Amino acid sequence: MSKQGSTLIIKSHTWLRDSYSLFNYEDNAITKDTLKTSHDCYIFRSGEDVLISDGTSDLGPNSKYLAKIQKIDGLFIITVSDSIGGESLSPNGYEKIWLVIKSLQPINKIKGYRLCEGDIIRLGRVKYRVKELTGGTGNEKLSQFSLNDVLAGLNNEDSSEEAQGITYKLPCRVCLSEVYTQSNPLISPCNCDGTMKYIHVKCLQHCLRSKLVTKSNDRIISLSWKKLCCELCMKPYPYKLAVGQQLVELIDIPKPPNQYIILESLRKDQNSGKGLHVISLYNNNSIKIGRSHESDLRITDISASRLHATIKYQNGGFYLEDQNSKFGTLVQIKRPVLLEPNNLLSVQCGRTMLTFTTKRPWNLIPSCFCSSEDSSYDVFKYPMTPGRLPILPINTGIPVSINDAQHLLAISGMGPIRIEKYKEHNNLLYQHYQLGLNSSCEDEGNEESIEEVKIAELPDDLLDEPMDQSSYAEDKMNKSFS
Repeated sequence: MSKQGSTLIIKSHTWLRDSYSLFNYEDNAITKDTLKTSHDCYIFRSGEDVLISDGTSDLGPNSKYLAKIQKIDGLFIITVSDSIGGESLSPNGYEKIWLVIKSLQPINKIKGYRLCEGDIIRLGRVKYRVKELTGGTGNEKLSQFSLNDVLAGLNNEDSSEEAQGITYKLPCRVCLSEVYTQSNPLISPCNCDGTMKYIHVKCLQHCLRSKLVTKSNDRIISLSWKKLCCELCMKPYPYKLAVGQQLVELIDIPKPPNQYIILESLRKDQNSGKGLHVISLYNNNSIKIGRSHESDLRITDISASRLHATIKYQNGGFYLEDQNSKFGTLVQIKRPVLLEPNNLLSVQCGRTMLTFTTKRPWNLIPSCFCSSEDSSYDVFKYPMTPGRLPILPINTGIPVSINDAQHLLAISGMGPIRIEKYKEHNNLLYQHYQLGLNSSCEDEGNEESIEEVKIAELPDDLLDEPMDQSSYAEDKMNKSFS
């Protein structure tokens, strides 16, 4: 039967105060609007009013696009309105869309949102990216495993040099040794030249490790650092180096054997500090997140509630659940989301919350009332078009904060899996193509996570005569103060 009679009902609540794109779920100082549409449209906010536009007319100076609504075969889709008529909007011209966790209906009696790698969550003003998560029980018993032991392992490294190796005329700028070995080569990871050009891989790893600030408790290891860069030329270091035919990780993140999740703190800019939180849920299947001292993951920002949210491990998944927080627990939406006819869904766009319900026409039949539309549908039936994103369900283990079509299809088990160079990682998953130790900001810059470096193996670098270490040390000191 035809589904063209479906109507989308949109209820909006706009907080009168404009503060960091927050919406106060406890304040009554809000304006309410109810909108209806049965076709494609754009939702925008003008002052305190929420309106519908077809996208052909220019908005006023105090207006912002909130969301784009598309109708496909009688089903409504919500997407980010970052472009109008094929032209991209400036970041100030539209709001990001965030899924309101508390609006989700329980699935199999499990409340909350099922977290996925790549999802971006927001607690008040604080944002995290799910860097990695691993479930399963495994054979190891974590009762015999201490997170402090993992943390201590960061500083346990074998600093002994191999007796045999190739010798070069340019020594390591840290240990002053010219010995080159296959496991510990001399590399040039930055723009420094001369006697400061080369450094051993292990020496570089040790220097970067000393810059980490670590905090831990029974459940969480938190690592924080400033921007990792060369102290001389100030070039930022990538997360991994391509040394010849192998990849070298500059910093190994400690991880429990199983049932853990790694959250990456997101900052406004790349000059802010970076942070990772390794959270274990093996001995206890739930952690508390909030501003109180009783929280397992403590947030010091005033916008976070004392008990803001929890993360629970249930049925092989990690579920984020809001705990009646003041400013809500959100997950950023970057891909199209289907507004299912039988489910209510709420999203937050800046200081406006939108709640969607679908009204379908009914036919009067002598024995009963029944809908003229079949409630069963296949959200995967629409053919993939180059440059278009697939329509996939939410809260089923498929991230909503990723807008790469082939990546989404691979996660959902549809289509071929694209093999990305350097994508696989034994420790932290390489996501979003530019996600490394120096890209923990909201909008990733152009810093590469993997960078090919030069190895000290050219013929003119071979040592002809032993180099006077005292003269080298003097040269190094002069270079440092130049």
